[in-house]
Amino acid sequence: MTSSATSSGSAAATALPAARRYASRLSDPVTWVTWMFVVNFLVQRISLPGLSIPLTVPLIVLFLLAGWRMGVLAIEPRRTFLWLVAAGASAFVVLPQTLLVNNLYISVNSWLFWIVFWFPACFMFVDRSRATFQRVMASVANVGVWLGGVSTAFLAVQFVGIPYRDIVADVVPARFLVSGFNTAYPFFYGSPLIKSNGWLALEPSFMSFTLGLCVMAGLLSGARVWKVAVAGVGMLCTVAGSGFAIVLVGVLVMLLNRQFHLLRFYLIPGLLLAAITIPTSMGQQLIARLGEGQSSNTSTALRTVEPYLYLVPKWIESFPRVLFGGGAGSSRELTGGAGVDGLIVPTIGKVFYDYGLFAGALLLFVVLACFVRTPEPAIGYAVLASMLIIQPPAQPLVVPAFLLSTLFAPVAWRDSRLDPLAGRVRRLRHLGRARVRRAS
Repeated sequence: MTSSATSSGSAAATALPAARRYASRLSDPVTWVTWMFVVNFLVQRISLPGLSIPLTVPLIVLFLLAGWRMGVLAIEPRRTFLWLVAAGASAFVVLPQTLLVNNLYISVNSWLFWIVFWFPACFMFVDRSRATFQRVMASVANVGVWLGGVSTAFLAVQFVGIPYRDIVADVVPARFLVSGFNTAYPFFYGSPLIKSNGWLALEPSFMSFTLGLCVMAGLLSGARVWKVAVAGVGMLCTVAGSGFAIVLVGVLVMLLNRQFHLLRFYLIPGLLLAAITIPTSMGQQLIARLGEGQSSNTSTALRTVEPYLYLVPKWIESFPRVLFGGGAGSSRELTGGAGVDGLIVPTIGKVFYDYGLFAGALLLFVVLACFVRTPEPAIGYAVLASMLIIQPPAQPLVVPAFLLSTLFAPVAWRDSRLDPLAGRVRRLRHLGRARVRRAS
C-alpha cells in the first residue's frame, strides 16, 4: 500500500514512503486514532456518576493500556521518566508546604487528576512513520467533514425556525453529565441564535478547537478543498476563537517552515469564505474577539490576563509559597472565590501557584515535552501555544491533541527538519561539539 498526499485542484501528488502493511485494522494506528478521536467527541459531556469527571478520562487510560498490551503503543522512556519525576516532586512538595506555607489548601483529587491527565505523555505509537501519520491526518480530515456538517446543521435548524434544545440533557440524567460548562451561548446578548456546540461538545469552544485540528489535518495532508471548507464552515458556526487560534498559529508555523506549497490550493477558497463571512453577524463577532484580551471581563481576558491579577499578588507575598506553592488546587480555589464568572486558571499560573518554582517547572516541562519533536510542528506548536496562552487544557481538548502530536513523537532528529525548535537544538549541539574539538 502506498500513501500519498494529494493536492486539491491539482492532479499532482507528493509521493510518500510506502506505508506499512498490517495483518488487521486492529493493529493499524489509523484505526486507533480515528476511533478515539470520534469517541472522545461523542462522550465528552458524559461524566463518571456523581463526580463530574468526563468519561474521556478513564477511556484514554484504557485506550493507552490496551494499545500497549496489543503492541500498537510503546513506552516513551524519556517522557515517562520526566512524568514520574514531576509526579513525585509535586507529591513530595506537600511536606514543605505543610511546614512553611500559610493559608494552605491541598486537594488530593486535583493533584491526581493532573497527573492522570498527562499520563499519555508516557506513550508513543510503535509505527510513527511519515506514511502512517499522513494516513492519520487524512482520516482526521474526513472526521472533520462529519463534525463540520453536524456543527453547521446545529445552526441551520435555528435559521429555519426550530429553537435550540439540549437534546443530550433531555436524554441523559443530570448525574451523568459533566457540570460547570455552558452549552448554550447566544451569539450576543439577547440574540435568539445559539453558538454551535454540535449538541455533543461541552462548549462551542470545544467544538471549535476540535474542528481547528481537523482543518490543520486537512491542510497538512492535502485534503480536497471541499473537505477543509466543510470543517471550516462548521468552525465558523461555533463563533468561538479557539479553533481559529489553532489554524492561525498552525498556518504561521507552516509558512515559517516553507510549506506554502501545501497552502496554495486553499488560499483563494479561504479568502472567498472570509469575504462572505466577515459582513455577517458571525464574522463581526469573530473580529470583535480579536481585541478582547485588552478589555476586562471578556472571554479572552478571563482566560489569559485577568487570572494573573488574582494569582500573582497572592503568590509573591510569601517566599515559601513562591518556592513550594500554595497546594494542589489552590489556584482554582482562589480564582473561584473571586466571584468573577468565567475566570479560568491558565496552565502556567496553575503549575507555579499550586506547586512552586521547582515542582511547577517540572510539570510545565511535561506539557512542553508532549508537543515538541512532533511529525508536524504546525499542529504541535499550535496546540502548545493554545494551552499555554489561550485555552487552558481540558480532557476532551487534550485527547485529540495527544492523538495528533504526542503519540507520534518524538520523531527522529533527521526527520524533524521542519521543526524550528529541533533545528535550533541540532545547531547548538553541532556548535558545542565544534567548540570541544577546537579546545582539544
